[in-house]
Formats: sequence, structure tokens, C-alpha cells
Amino acid sequence: MKKLLIVRHAKSSWDNPSLNDYDRPLNDRGKRDAPKMSFWLSKKANVDLILSSGARRALDTAKAFQATLHSPLEIDDKLYHASSKQLLSIIKSVDDEINSLMIVSHNPGINDLVHYLNSGFQENVPTCGILHFDFEVKKWSATSNKNATLQIFQYPKNL
Repeated sequence: MKKLLIVRHAKSSWDNPSLNDYDRPLNDRGKRDAPKMSFWLSKKANVDLILSSGARRALDTAKAFQATLHSPLEIDDKLYHASSKQLLSIIKSVDDEINSLMIVSHNPGINDLVHYLNSGFQENVPTCGILHFDFEVKKWSATSNKNATLQIFQYPKNL
């Protein structure tokens, strides 16, 4: 079985309108929510690898999870504003030695991927929201909506 944790980056700051989108940091709420969510997740799951967009808000979110989960972290800039197809392609290319994967990325790709994996899921994934899917497969390349089971949907305002 393969386990996928999908995390939308925590709330980012718009305080500096001249700042490039890629470089936007977390705001105070994001800085508070990321450690809170990572602590909650640490009681529920282990993560073999965290893949994060290199955008500052995503990477800062991923680092908060890494600090709590003690998981290896890799940056993949293809996750920055990736479509659901691109996200799925990245997931399918993960080494099969990894059984539990976390991706930290952005909307609308995150929402579109979640809706693809679970067509009954109609909610918007809020900032720092976590979705945990199990796949009854041995290889990441076999992951699809046909073998995905949503296990957890959690977000900061719900804790």
C-alpha cells in the first residue's frame, strides 16, 4: 500500500505587493497553523519523504512539517503552480521504496487533484489543509482515482 498526504501551503502574506509571487512568505496565521498541523499529523502518520514546491510559502510550510515529522525534504519546483495532471505525474514518478509521501503545493492544482482522486469531495482545500489518501498498489506509477481511498481531511480551523 502507498500513502499520500497532500498539503496546501499555509496562509501567505500579501503585505508587500511588489514581492514576486514565488517569494511571498507565510503570514502570522500561516506561521501558527503549519506547526499546529504538523504536530497533529505527527500523532496520526509517518512520512518517508516530503516533496515541496520551492515557493517560499510552500517551503516554509514543508519545513514546519519536517521539523516535527523528521522526514527527508526535497524541493521540486515543478510543484509550483502545477496542474492536477502535473502533480499526479510527479507522484507516479516517486521511487517505490517510499511508502508514505507528502506533497506540499498550491491551488488550484491541489483542489483539482483531490477532486480527481475522490470525485465525491466537493470542498475547497483550505490553506494548510491535509488530505490523506491510501492506494492499494505496490508502485506509485499505478496510483489513480480507481485505487484511491480518502482517509483523512483536516485543516486548522477544524482543530
